[in-house]
Amino acid sequence: MNSIHKDIKTYTFTAHSANLQEFEIKRMEEIYRKAHGEPDSPHRHEYYSIIFIERGKGLHLVDFTEYAIEDLTLFFIQPGQMHQLVLEEEPVGWVITFTEEFLIANSIPGKLVEDIYLFNDYGESPPLPVTPVDLPVYQNLINQMIYFSGTLESYTLEAVGSLVKLFLIQSNNRCNLNKSNNPQLIETSNHILRSFKRILNQRYATTHMVSDFAEEMAVTSDYLNKTVKNLTGKSAKEHIQSKLIIEAKRSLLFSTISNKELAFELGFEEPAHFNNFFKKITGQTPSEFRISAHQF
Repeated sequence: MNSIHKDIKTYTFTAHSANLQEFEIKRMEEIYRKAHGEPDSPHRHEYYSIIFIERGKGLHLVDFTEYAIEDLTLFFIQPGQMHQLVLEEEPVGWVITFTEEFLIANSIPGKLVEDIYLFNDYGESPPLPVTPVDLPVYQNLINQMIYFSGTLESYTLEAVGSLVKLFLIQSNNRCNLNKSNNPQLIETSNHILRSFKRILNQRYATTHMVSDFAEEMAVTSDYLNKTVKNLTGKSAKEHIQSKLIIEAKRSLLFSTISNKELAFELGFEEPAHFNNFFKKITGQTPSEFRISAHQF
C-alpha cells in the first residue's frame, strides 16, 4: 500500500551525534534561519517529532487539518503523518525527534506514547497547551536533554531516554482528552483503542466495517464504537472514514494514480462508491480535490 504514496517527501532519521543514533534536539530558530524562513513542502517523517513552541505565529498543517500556531504549545507528530509548518516570523522553541528504536532501547512502552492521544496517525492532532506553571518543568527537562546529550561519554542514550520518558509522562498527565478516574477501566479501554488502531493501520484498505474490527477483537460493534468515542471523541466508524480520507488525499495530492486505481487500492469494489464516499465526507469529488489542492 505504501507504494501509492511514494511521491510524498519522507525524511529518514539522520544522527548528528556519535553517542545518540536515535535522538536529536534542535532549536526552531536555527531550523528557520537555515531555511531562510521558507516553509518546507508538506512531508512525512519515519520517526516521532515533538514541536515545543515557546513563541511563534503561523499555521501548522497536519494531515490536511490546519491549526493556529500559538505561544506555549506542544505538537506531537507520529511517524508517517504528513505535516507542514508555515511560520509568519522567526519562532522560539525546540524540535525533539526520536525513533521507535529509541523507545525500545529505553524501555519506554508504546502505550505511554499512545495514551497521550496526541500522537495520532489519523484524525485530529490538536496541540497541547503548556501552562505558565508547567513551563519551567518542560524547560528544565529540555535543558537537561541538551546537557546530557552533549557532555556524557557513556550511558548518554539512557540518560536522555529517561528525560524523554519524563517529558511524555508530564504531557500525558496534562492531556485532558476524555480520561476516566477508574484505573481498571482506563487500561481496558486503552487496550481496546490500541488494538483497534493497530488493526486499522494494517487493514484500512481491506476492512471498512466496524463489525469486522469488532469481531476480530471479540467485542460488539456498539461497545467498540462507544469505547473509541469515549477516549478520542470520535466513533470507530468515524476513525475508519478519517483514515480512508487521509490516505486518499495523500495519494491524490502526491501521486499520479487514477481515481479508479485509487478506489481499488483503498478497497472499494466500484470507483463510483469511492467517489460518492469521498464527496460525502469532504464535499468534493476526488478529481475536484486534486485540482483545488494543486492550485495552492
